[in-house]
This record gives sequence, C-alpha cells and structure tokens, in this order.
Amino acid sequence: MRLFPLAFAWLALSPLAPLQEASAQPAAPSRPGPAAEAVELIEQDILFAHHRILGTEPDFRALAELAVDSRPPPARPPRDPERERRYLITLAERKLKAEFGAFDMGRVFSLRVGTDILGHDAERGGIPLRTGALRGISMRNAADRNLGFTLRFRNGAAIGTIPTTDADAAAAMLQRARLASLGDWAGRGVLTIRFVLAASLPLLPEMGDAPVLAEIVSAEVEAESGMRLHSFASVGSRQAAAAARRVGTPALAAADLSGLRIGMPLAQAGEVALRHYPEARPTGFYADLPEAATRGAREPKCSSGLVADLRAFDLPLAPEDSYGACITFQADDPAGAMAGHVGEVQELRFLPELTPEALRRELEQRFGQPVAELPTGQLLWIGRDAEAGARSGLLELQAEFVSLAEGGPRREPGSLLTLTLRRRAVPAGEES
Repeated sequence: MRLFPLAFAWLALSPLAPLQEASAQPAAPSRPGPAAEAVELIEQDILFAHHRILGTEPDFRALAELAVDSRPPPARPPRDPERERRYLITLAERKLKAEFGAFDMGRVFSLRVGTDILGHDAERGGIPLRTGALRGISMRNAADRNLGFTLRFRNGAAIGTIPTTDADAAAAMLQRARLASLGDWAGRGVLTIRFVLAASLPLLPEMGDAPVLAEIVSAEVEAESGMRLHSFASVGSRQAAAAARRVGTPALAAADLSGLRIGMPLAQAGEVALRHYPEARPTGFYADLPEAATRGAREPKCSSGLVADLRAFDLPLAPEDSYGACITFQADDPAGAMAGHVGEVQELRFLPELTPEALRRELEQRFGQPVAELPTGQLLWIGRDAEAGARSGLLELQAEFVSLAEGGPRREPGSLLTLTLRRRAVPAGEES
C-alpha cells in the first residue's frame, strides 16, 4: 500500500534534480558529510533512522545480498562464483554495520516537491500552498520490498501558507514571481524542504508502511519560472528533532476527548461525561438531542459506525440521530490489568456549515499531521498520553467525517465527525 499517491508524482529527493517519482530514486550507500549540509534522502537513510530511533537493527544480511547482486558482472568471471559472492556479501555486511553505527541522526536532508500556489486567502492568513507531500511521502524499505516507510512532517503546517494578511501585498508578491495575482489559483511552483528525522512509530497492521516523522528546519518556495516567492527561514531545529528522538514514541497533541482519558476509572468517566453531555441515554451521553429522539421508536446512535455507514452507503442522517454531539466509552479488557477502567472513547459532533476540507484543516491544527490515512478514509494518529506517562501505553486516535445536506437538531448542511481514542498493543520487536 502507498499513501497519498498525488504527493508522490511530484517528489524529487535532490535540490538539483528535476521532479520525478520517489520510486525512481536508486538505492545508494549513506554519505558522510557535515550535519548542517542538506543532502539527498535515500532509502537506506530512512531505514537506518527508523531502526536507530526504535533501538533495533535492520537485516544487514538482506541489505548486503541486495548490494552484491545489483553489482554489474565482472569483466572476468571468478573461478568459484558462489564462493566469491559469499566473500563479497561478508564484506558488504561489515561495511553496512559500520555505516549504521556511524549514521548521523542530526543530518539535515533536503527534498524538492511540486506545489500548487493558491490565491490569497484572508481566512488562512496568506497564500496557501497545496502540497500533497506534506501529508506523506512513500519510500521503499531497502531491506524488504514488501514493506515501506511513509515520511511525514511533524511541523508541516508551518509551511502550508505563505504568511501575509494584506491582499495588496500578496498580489504584489505573486506578480514579482510572475504568477497570477487574481483568482483562487496563482500557478505551479516548487517547494524545497530541509528537515531532520525526528521520530519513528511502530508498524501497525492496518497502516501498511511504518511512519517516520521529520522536523522541518527551513523551506523555500519558488515559482515554476525559478523566481523565489518566499523563504521559511526558521521553522524548526535540529535540537527539537533530537529532543523528539530522546522521548521515543511522541505524545498525542490531545490525549483526551472532552476530558475522558484512556485508563480513567469508569465511575469517574461517567461524571466527566455528564458535565459536557447532560442527557444520559443507554447508548451514550448527549447534548442537543432532537425532538425525534425523545419520541422516536429507537434510541439515537452514538457510534463511529454511524459515520462509516453514512459514508459507505451515501445515506441521509435519520432524525433520531440528528443531535448536536454525543460521547460514549467502553471498559478495558475485564481480564486485564486495567479492568474497571476506560479502554475506548468515541465522540461524535455535528459541525454546521463546515466542509470536509475545512474540517480536515481544523483536525490537523488540533492534532498535527496524521501518521496515516487508512484505505477506508479514517485519519490516524499514534502516540502516548503525556499526562499519564508510561501508564498510557500506545494510544490510537482515529477521525472519520462525512458531509451532510441535513444534520444536527436544525437539519442544516454541515459535517458529522467521529473521534475514537483507544489503547493499542505494540507489535513485538517494535517497542521504542
């Protein structure tokens, strides 16, 4: 599986190379060099970084065999080809282990991606850049072609918009770069991103690729003509990336839903839920229940399955389910150490007049860039609860939403959002 295919068509991993697909980049050994000098990111780099962050090791034997088998045939065939191959594999394996041990986690990498430069947007505070790469860049696993990585940026939102609140100043900036200064689209451009690898998350079965997170340190955007449009001079730092690596699995930006946390005692969770959702029903706690729910033949639904069904079958929202918001929670495994405590929380909200595109931007502002977008449409964040510390284990937050022509107590246009927070088991060998 490969995520966000539109991002990859514009990927180029060298500041001087023409735009091309990531899959066209050949594997090569890591290069020595000063950390401050931005260099091209290759498959071996992201593989080494992933294992260094998680404290594991790649399959050096598989890497060595690939390196030896990809060599051009010798001018004079050896007398014992198999023995020669074993010898070369041994040498290659030693070299790879040395490179892995010397891999510089503070190295600054660079990539260039194509971007759409949009027209000035006062609501978003400047000139937006529509760049699929900021949602994920797929790279193959150099040791196993059946696996891969998705490179994501922890602070990608910081370079999503060229800041300028003045429409006239924005028009002048676009004109200087020979771009259209009127309308919703100014033209094509190229975004150069410099970054440091900062964190890696375990590979979960439904994700397909292992997420590797990077800290953007600076970026530049130029028009297709080569005219520079803007420089994001100080976005992040190598120090911030190093701090993230020391922490290990990063914390979720928000590890609670309306005050409900994983691991909270069930009785306490009920009290917290009633503060925000005062109408308790067998199916959950509600706010702004419609009249249909008070006289209807069935109870309203408070479940992520409601949004999934509306999306999958293009159904209208039933009057009983046209509430303002609801929340529900489930107990953890009764046979586990957290019996009697919350193991999963689901929250649904109807958001009037909010389009799915605007809702996604709000979610990314609140929770940061998702680590994955599942084939079924859910956005996924993985992390720990910073407040609970190690007790929280690995948590998963999923968001799914659907646009409705009629929803909420007033049956008006908007989006129905469901957020699901739950505990996840860490795959064997992937503990950070």
